[in-house]
Amino acid sequence: MWSDNYYYLNIYKDEFLSEKVSTQKILEFLNEISDLENIGDFRFQNKEHFPFIELSLLDAKSIDNWNELDSSFDDTNLITIVCTKKNHDDYKVIEKVLIKISSFLKWTLVDEETDEGVENYIIWKP
Repeated sequence: MWSDNYYYLNIYKDEFLSEKVSTQKILEFLNEISDLENIGDFRFQNKEHFPFIELSLLDAKSIDNWNELDSSFDDTNLITIVCTKKNHDDYKVIEKVLIKISSFLKWTLVDEETDEGVENYIIWKP
């Protein structure tokens, strides 16, 4: 998806969602990130001092066909992200956090669609 105001990003092992990680392991890691706060069983958002970001932990069937009900207390194979696009400096701060998460999981950080129309553009890969 493309927007003037938001980036739509994903973190996953590969486009086939072939690897799952314990949801509890991811929750514990995300709860350690001081810029994020847990707002539900499988959702996080920015704290007040941090630029806008929302993350959802999913156990999806495909990267193109999921909804927020595709979550599991057991496993996660996809983290979806919506974050601000208005300020490049804000995005760079967000990107550092997302690379930290991707690095922890040894998964790929992907932009669903760039401003140039490139789909599934790899931002960072282990």
